[in-house]
This record gives sequence, C-alpha cells and structure tokens, in this order.
Amino acid sequence: MLLYSPKVTHMKKTSTLIMMVVMVLAPACVSVNDALDDELFSAAETGDSALVEDLLNRGAEIEARNNSGLTALMWASFKGRAAVVETLLDRGAAIEARSDLGMTALMYASNHGQAAVAEMLLDRGAAIEARSDDGRMTALMYASANGQAAVVEMLLDRGGTLEARDYLEVTALMWASFKGRAAVVETLLDRGAAIEARDNNGRTALVRASGNGQFAVVETLLDRGAAIEARDNNGRTALMAASSNVGSAVVETLLDRGADIEARSDAGDTALMWASRYGRAAVVETLLDRGADINARSEEGSTALDIAHDGGHQEVISALRAAGAAR
Repeated sequence: MLLYSPKVTHMKKTSTLIMMVVMVLAPACVSVNDALDDELFSAAETGDSALVEDLLNRGAEIEARNNSGLTALMWASFKGRAAVVETLLDRGAAIEARSDLGMTALMYASNHGQAAVAEMLLDRGAAIEARSDDGRMTALMYASANGQAAVVEMLLDRGGTLEARDYLEVTALMWASFKGRAAVVETLLDRGAAIEARDNNGRTALVRASGNGQFAVVETLLDRGAAIEARDNNGRTALMAASSNVGSAVVETLLDRGADIEARSDAGDTALMWASRYGRAAVVETLLDRGADINARSEEGSTALDIAHDGGHQEVISALRAAGAAR
C-alpha cells in the first residue's frame, strides 16, 4: 500500500558536475526549495489551493516527489482535493506522470473512490486506458478491485473498456469478484461484463471468488448464471478452489447450489482430496457430511488419507480415520 508521509525526496542529478555547481553557487536554495516542496505536499493534502499557488510562486517544484514517488498532483488526487488538483493542472502539472508503482493521478483517484477528481482529470485529458507498470491495471480495474462503485459507473460512462485485461488476463469483474466487491460485481454485470471470461490460468470470476472465500460474490455470480462446473486450466472447479483455500461456508453454498462433490481435476483429484492436501479440516468434515467418497483415488492412486499423510496434516488425518478412511 501507499506510504502516507508527504516528505519529499529528490532525484539525483544526471551530472555530478551540475550538482556540484548548484551546491557551490546556491547552497541555501537547495534547503529552501526542499522546505517549499514539503510545504507543497502538506498543502495538497489539506486542500489549501491558495497556499499551493503561493508556494509555486515562491519556487516549489511542481513535479517534486514524495517518498512513494508521488507528485503533488497524485497526492491531491489520492486525497480528493479537487481545488488543488485544478490549481496544479492550471500551473502545468504533468497529468500522466507516474509514481514508483507506475500509477497516474487518475489511478490514485479511482483507487480511492475520488469520483469528482477522477472526472476532473478525465475532463483535462487524463488517459482512461493508461496502465500501471508492466501493463498491469487500468483505472477501472483499480476502482473495481477496491469496491469504488460510483467511480466504476463514471469510468464506464466515460468509455472505460469493460473487458480490458491486465498482464494475467484478469478483467475488472474478476478483480471485483476476487476482492469480494459484491456491489461492483452487480454493476459490472449490469453493464454487460462477460461472466465466463477466464484469466491466464483459465479461472472464471466464480472460481476466483470461491478460492478467496467471497461468499456474497459467489452467491451473486450464481444468481446471475455463472457456470458452477466451469474448470480452470488444471480442471479445477469452484468447489475444488474453495475446498483448497477457505473455510466451509463457500463450500456449503456451492454444494447447496448443485456443485458436483465428486468432480475430478485433470489429475483425478476430488474436492475432498484438495481439502486434505491443504489441511482444511473443517472443509474435510463438511465434505464427508455431504457424502464425499472417502476412499476415492486420484490418477496416481492416492486417497484423501494418503494425501493428508504426505502433507503431515494431523487434524485431517484424524477426521478421515474417524470417518472410516482406509489406507
């Protein structure tokens, strides 16, 4: 996450000679300007646009960076200080400048739910489809992942690409589903998001939500028609993903909605085997209570008990033995 201190750090000069000349000719100016830049970030944080104007007139550097690599424009956008954002843009602040994370002012505003500032930035020419470092996330993806429904609506109204994908082929819907942003999931689906789109591992929004224990989103996706038996690139279903990673609530929901308890992954593993592999004792008990085949074998011939022994999961071993597992 972001570091919230506004203290400014300055980039090294490209020329040692230039830096030496500056230090020799105007040593006082370096410390004065540093202080002005620190004040600029403080004014941007509090929304004091008049002080921002005064500091710029006195020599504060408009593109100075804080210790997270943010400019004053990014900092004001993050904080939702619309008047300061307008002042900085009027004074020529670089609207597409990037922080150390490769994020623009629009991304910071979108990430933190600052809808008015985000719209102002778009009005002033901010690139709605710009991406953070390595082609990762757009403003829409940031807003979706962080549950900023109003910003999501605004970005879509302004032409944001609903099905844009990050470097792992994850869409805004997948991000919102994984992070448990049920309201945003509803919004994206209402706007036509592809519910069965898949990431680079073949996971749908439902598989991603199930694996991360997002109960409310799982129910929403199922209500909206998500395929409960959709499989990822390894043949894992939502039930298998939930059994591997989380408690029993999502597992119960999926079973109640008709998930196949004996479905097999490409390696022949059932949900019970996945739960046993990762030591999910509560899930193991739930699956056994719901009738999972305790002695089913994988393609390699392993039972859930064998898998639990291999992982040293004593609580799971005890549950399986108590239910009559044979090895």
